[in-house]
Parts: sequence; structure tokens; C-alpha cells
Amino acid sequence: MISMLIYCCKQNEIELLQEITKDVIAYQRDEILNIVMIDTLENLKIDTYENVDVAYVDITQENGLQIAKEIRSGFPKAEILIISDNNISPMQYLTPDVRAASLLLKPLTYSMVEKGIRELFESWCPLDISPKDFFSFEDGKEPRRIPYSHILYFEARNRRVYIRLQNKEYGIYGALDALESMLPAQFKRCHRSYIVNTLYISKVWYSKNIIIMKNNEEMPLSRSYKTVIKEVVKGEG
Repeated sequence: MISMLIYCCKQNEIELLQEITKDVIAYQRDEILNIVMIDTLENLKIDTYENVDVAYVDITQENGLQIAKEIRSGFPKAEILIISDNNISPMQYLTPDVRAASLLLKPLTYSMVEKGIRELFESWCPLDISPKDFFSFEDGKEPRRIPYSHILYFEARNRRVYIRLQNKEYGIYGALDALESMLPAQFKRCHRSYIVNTLYISKVWYSKNIIIMKNNEEMPLSRSYKTVIKEVVKGEG
């Protein structure tokens, strides 16, 4: 288990940190990520934590610097990522009683946070991560990398391609035909509008031309792609 503390009061920043951290350690050795949120210095009860491996501390917030010092004092081996801005002198956190392992400067962007967190975890515990394990694209002006293992399917809709994850989707410009040849072997075309991650298929009803996903979502199966799906998935009916 990886035990993490986060002190950051803006909800959008918290969600960004959590999302990217989960992606970065997606290929870690079957370890569970346990995140504890801290909103005040008073709620930082060092004695109640069995261990802290990593902490993200926003020192632009009230008592942020003191929280970082308390974590360092209680857990000398913890990796502390400091979140700061240009209004705070580095002399305040580049000290032995903080000993930051990494730094992010506001305003936070996806690419900056992804790079910082990835480098932090690679230095702490090297991860077996390769560019071939990710689908890379631009979301607006922000580059993103999504582990292929998180993608349920790709869907062509309204002249765009949508990347479907468990709880969200991203839209990009492109065509399924071009995308199909770039994807890992577990992705198979099942319909003119869909490419499915076969690892997420629960069962296939070939007589009904339906694919049932593990999240109970139903997807269409065209006759022309039945042979492709049959090669990797046994069906019913």
C-alpha cells in the first residue's frame, strides 16, 4: 500500500492531483493507493498515521509550510512534493526541516503536474512505464496520457472520436480507421463506430449482435466484425 497525504484546499487542484497520481501508479506492483485529505493544521494528527510514503503540500495555503515540517518530522523518509508560487521564496522550503523531493509552481497545468508526479514516483520507486502503455492526445491545449488499461472503448460520434473511461470521456478529432492500426492488440473493431477493449468484455451475444461490457454497458456488434471478436471472446447464443 502507498500511503499519501494531500493538503490542498482548491477542489479542482485536488481532483487534478488525484487523477494524475492514480494514472502514474497504474502499473505499480498491485499496490493500493490510500489518500488522506488534510484541510487544516489541526486535522494533521501525525500520531494516528501508521506511515506516510508521499505527501503533496500546498504552502500557499494557511499553515502549509508548518504542515510540511510536521510531516517531515514525523516521517523522515516521506517524499514531499511542495506546491508553491512565485510569491514565496524558495529559501522557505529548501530547508532540512522540509527537504522537499519535488516542486510544482502555480498556476498548475495538467502537463506540469503529470511531469512532476511521474518524476517523483520514478525517483522514489522506479515504475515500469513506457510510452507504448499510454494513449497520448491533446485535450484543448493540454497534452494528456491515458493508460490503455483504463480505456473501455473508442466511439466515433458527431465527427469526433470519444475515448470512454469508467467515469468520463474525452473527445478528440480523428477517425477510427486511422486509430485502429495504432492501438494495442486487445483493442478490436466491433462496429463501424466502435473499437472495444476486449479486456473489458463480460460476454457476447452473437445471435443478438450485442457485446456486454463489465460495467453492464451494451455495445453493438456488426456482422462484418463478428469473426474478429470471436477470435478473442467466446460468446453465448
